[in-house]
Amino acid sequence: MLAARNSVFSAKKDLHIGGLGANAQARLATIADATGRDATRRARPFLQQARDAVQSAAREVVQNANYALRSNPWAALGLGAALGLTVGYLLSRRS
Repeated sequence: MLAARNSVFSAKKDLHIGGLGANAQARLATIADATGRDATRRARPFLQQARDAVQSAAREVVQNANYALRSNPWAALGLGAALGLTVGYLLSRRS
């Protein structure tokens, strides 16, 4: 049992003296770089799909807003004025 305990302590000692500690930063940087590139390569199709979905949703929102503004210009003007007054009021109270 004493021999087993000593071997465990010597293994821990090796980690600190020269095992992992000697070149840990360089090794971890190499592993992280390879892992990062792999993760980026795997994530690219998913991110492109997400980008396309967001772009199409934003395009649809802009088209709907454009239609609403052209259909009801006075309502849009009133909403813009109310929003401007509200923002102006809130900013004036801040100082």
